[in-house]
Amino acid sequence: MKKFKASLILVAMGIVFSIGIMAQPPKPPADHGTLGNQPPAGPSGVPIDPGTGILLIFAAAYGIKNVYFLRKKTEI
Repeated sequence: MKKFKASLILVAMGIVFSIGIMAQPPKPPADHGTLGNQPPAGPSGVPIDPGTGILLIFAAAYGIKNVYFLRKKTEI
């Protein structure tokens, strides 16, 4: 029960703190609104950093390593 409470608290804290770090929309150009309501120049949204791909590669390698050692352990 103690582990359940600790994990519940961690999940709740993660949800509460993640609300404050959401990405903000891009700033409109200086002449925005002078000729009517125009969409912001450039791509909308925030690009995904290349570090995300590296993180996914490391996560896959870690998972493969765990599966390999788990199978090796059960064969003995």
